[in-house]
Amino acid sequence: MTNLASLREQKELRYAKKGLALALMSGMIWSSDGLILGKGLAEEPFGSPALWLFAPLLAAGLHDFCAACLSLAINGAQGKGREVIRTLRSKAGRACIWGALLGAPLGMGGYLMALSMAGPAYVLPITSLYPAIAALLALVFLKEHVSLRAWGGLALCVIGAIAIGYTPPEGAGGGLFYLGIAFAFLAAFGWAAEGVCVTSGMDFIEPAVALNVYQIVSSLLYAGIIVPLALWHLSASAPGCDIPGLLARAFSSPGVGCFALAGVVGCISYRCWYKAMNMAGVSRAMALNITYALWGVLFGALFTDVEITRSLVIGAAAIFAGMFLVIGNPRDIINLRNVSS
Repeated sequence: MTNLASLREQKELRYAKKGLALALMSGMIWSSDGLILGKGLAEEPFGSPALWLFAPLLAAGLHDFCAACLSLAINGAQGKGREVIRTLRSKAGRACIWGALLGAPLGMGGYLMALSMAGPAYVLPITSLYPAIAALLALVFLKEHVSLRAWGGLALCVIGAIAIGYTPPEGAGGGLFYLGIAFAFLAAFGWAAEGVCVTSGMDFIEPAVALNVYQIVSSLLYAGIIVPLALWHLSASAPGCDIPGLLARAFSSPGVGCFALAGVVGCISYRCWYKAMNMAGVSRAMALNITYALWGVLFGALFTDVEITRSLVIGAAAIFAGMFLVIGNPRDIINLRNVSS
């Protein structure tokens, strides 16, 4: 009997460790998603100041649409296509739909708005506040227990992420920069609420199916409401704007290819993230996913002109120390939703 219990514990431990590895991988992949989106937003006509609202929202919509298509293709190849349709009408699916209604406009929309106005060096650290918000929401709605040690780890992760990205901006007096910072905080809340909603739904449905439901609802939301409202705002604020000509230039721009590629990359990252939240719990999965702030700067140093500074080293140390505090004793992580030891 003892040997059977030991084997079961070892199996559960391997399962939880796999969830933690997927969470870390999701952060690494997501950082490259932001770099690709930033490149696309710099292309014409998306870089025009007049398109400060339309460009990032169109990018977010195309990103989620391409991600939804890829997810649907993968699920269809795995025989889960009908399950996606059934889930859209189920009670568990409604939790994922609520996640999309919060995560699409607030999370992804706010993130793209912030990227276009303030740049990734400032946006990534601020959006990394979302695990602390999610831990509080999970405490209230999912009854996850979060110990003082784990709260301290989350705080270290956030402090490290802020240290990585903090550099006083030149010419930061512009209103758009500070509006971008506000959108980054909005994105943090949106992603936190999304994570809690979809995790509650994944108690009854597979993570890949839950993700696909989220992406489909998000795409419909952008196509049917958010992007048309952005176009209406553009036509109202610039009466002489040639909307059909603008759309023709936008969809023939190289930026659209970047948004599509980012959608593929984002789909892979999200699949890892959703699976990790289901396997290791919201708090632990997000504590590892938050490392996208670190990877974003490191990849930026490799592929752009971002310089590795002392604050990067200090921030990296704080993030990894915080991760270990949240994860806790490896033998205790089999209690997937109890961050208590």
